[in-house]
Amino acid sequence: MCDCLRALYEKQRARSLSALLKLGSESFDTFDLTYYSDVPDPNTGISPREQMKLVYDFCLDYAGHFGKSSINLLFRGGTGLGKTFLSACIARVVSDKGFSVVYETVVDALAVFETQKFRPDDAAGDDTERLLGCDLLILDDLGTEMVTEFTKSALYTLINTRLIRRKKTIVSTNLDWASLRAVYTPQISSRLEGEYQDLPFTGRDIRLIRKERGFS
Repeated sequence: MCDCLRALYEKQRARSLSALLKLGSESFDTFDLTYYSDVPDPNTGISPREQMKLVYDFCLDYAGHFGKSSINLLFRGGTGLGKTFLSACIARVVSDKGFSVVYETVVDALAVFETQKFRPDDAAGDDTERLLGCDLLILDDLGTEMVTEFTKSALYTLINTRLIRRKKTIVSTNLDWASLRAVYTPQISSRLEGEYQDLPFTGRDIRLIRKERGFS
């Protein structure tokens, strides 16, 4: 690939990622910890703001030092706590460093495997390889898909193949560990527990807080 074509490819890749993740306002510089309460949790003694500062610092360091030795991440917590936002922040930095980054919801990613199964043409194979072979896959909203034997099998293939290839994955979910173990096979939950760094997100739904503050 010549330099001009490579530059065009990189520009298009960045544009596609930006459109998908709405990058621009979503950066580490604009992550606002004031949306998280500084009142300590009575069970842990740690406030949501303290916990999210730890998560933020971890993600900032992860993005800045992303490479072959990086680990996989599990973003776990309720709706509207910043999981997709911080995923976008990481994607932006990692992509700017020249790594291939793909963002998909679990629903859309599993649809790719379903298409390949029932229409195994070249395009379907390319889409599957895009998920399996990219340097960083951001797999959003685990637990929102319809869980069937096929989707569990496809999800296992996706997670396990990327582990074998030493490709890095960020999975986000609203489910707690008890629900993850109940919904998915032991093979899937074992890999999430053993091969992913668990990052709990805490606090209140930021969308509701913004509404209360009069923001759109």
